[in-house]
Amino acid sequence: MKRWEFKSQGKLLVIVLAINIILTSINLYMITQSSANLKLQSKINTLNIIVTAEDADLGKPVAYFFGENGNFKKTIHVGTLNAHLRLTMPHYGVVTIKLKGFNVTESKYLDDKQLYDVEVQLDERDKQVYVLAPGFNQIVAQIRLKAVVPLNSETILSDGESIRFPIGRIFFEVETYDFETRTSMSSEFSSKVFVTVEKPPFLD
Repeated sequence: MKRWEFKSQGKLLVIVLAINIILTSINLYMITQSSANLKLQSKINTLNIIVTAEDADLGKPVAYFFGENGNFKKTIHVGTLNAHLRLTMPHYGVVTIKLKGFNVTESKYLDDKQLYDVEVQLDERDKQVYVLAPGFNQIVAQIRLKAVVPLNSETILSDGESIRFPIGRIFFEVETYDFETRTSMSSEFSSKVFVTVEKPPFLD
């Protein structure tokens, strides 16, 4: 009878030890997960915005303006700039892309007397505002641009029927806003702007 009690107590001890080992493993796993989550949360709070942008190719003219001598003096171009945004947010928020400025690039194809008249602006209907979720967010922003380009038509006509060249660099500000903490963070990016000019078909 005593031997049976001893065996029973031995089995009970083994079961208790096994349960303790399992509970210890679970606790260690939960501590490890909690530590990993805290590290991830810390990284989320300190990560910056990463933005890369392609060159903006506005293509061929959608309209021509002519001078008194019959040569075309200005062209209007419309196209899209693709900007790739990678953001990590601790809470829900919003990101806004705003035009900051444009620097013209001197070129023999531009009218050097009207360089300050080169304009690149956002499409008025294009609102670059995106809602952000907690965690990783990846956005491809398609920014519609319109350019007014004063030209040296004589140089263009003498160099060929179709010419692609840069007119300058456009600058943007990216601002994120955290709804919960009511804090904002800003970043900037820029892109080269190209146009293609060809002799109007009705001048042939």
